[in-house]
Amino acid sequence: MQTLNKVMLTAALSLVMLPAQAKQESVDQRLQVPSNVVVSVDNLRGDIDILGADIDYADVKGKLDEYATGFIFELNGSNLTIKVEMPERGNFSGDEETELTIRLPLSAMLEVNGVSTDFDVKNFSSDVRVNTVSGDIEADDLNGRIRLSTVSGDVDGERLAGEVDLKSVSGDVSDEESQATRVSYRSTSGDVTADTVARHVTAESVSGDVKLHLQEVDTLQIKSVSGDVEARTALAAHGRIEANSVSGDAKLTLTGAVNARIEAEVSGGGSIENRLNDARVDESEWGIGASLTTELGDGSARVELTSMSGDIVLQKN
Repeated sequence: MQTLNKVMLTAALSLVMLPAQAKQESVDQRLQVPSNVVVSVDNLRGDIDILGADIDYADVKGKLDEYATGFIFELNGSNLTIKVEMPERGNFSGDEETELTIRLPLSAMLEVNGVSTDFDVKNFSSDVRVNTVSGDIEADDLNGRIRLSTVSGDVDGERLAGEVDLKSVSGDVSDEESQATRVSYRSTSGDVTADTVARHVTAESVSGDVKLHLQEVDTLQIKSVSGDVEARTALAAHGRIEANSVSGDAKLTLTGAVNARIEAEVSGGGSIENRLNDARVDESEWGIGASLTTELGDGSARVELTSMSGDIVLQKN
């Protein structure tokens, strides 16, 4: 039956806060949606799986949080809202949290938000944005502008394509089998590990380690404070690599033909090990610090590595 561009299905829950031992309400709802549907998902706590499929509808199955006061599953034009409503205030100490599986068209655009929610998002060909606070994010087989962010959880991506931005504060960030064109990885105290064919790569960590396995880059920028940095990549003609560390070590392995001007500098107690050629590392006359300037091939690309007290290793494979 046609509606006036708006369908709203609401779970039959009380409009007041449910008692701590209330039974979880089940959800099993479905709506026809357009292929260009923009989906907003909002949940306080629990686990939500969001799956793309070759379908022309959206469906939601599972159980709501024991404290839930309502459930919104509403289509307004091309905008679909999926929200578990919770009291504005409360001590949500019960164990019965939201558990939902959401299926959507492959081409759906996603805007997903949670607090203590783990999200698993798979198989979409459009833009995806996921934000949570203390939850983990897993994402597989996405292609578009992908932005995944959490505070205290981990972010794990596999087979992501398009433009990818992965961020965590205290958790680890990983990106495996990536087919992206441009990537950005950021963590404060967690580790960053990636295996990607992206030609433009940025990776940042404060106290965590950064380990990158790349194919060929046009630009690579790595920043770390106390964590170690390790990268393996080929460098395109006229490409640029910059790596900066304060007290962590940095190791760069260049693959394939290398045509680059290389500059490396340690200003504190670290050292430089040059395995690229026979160029000499200049030691400071004061006994602290070292530098290296050398050129390989036609020198069209640029490599710059700096550290205060960490060691730098440059090598070819």
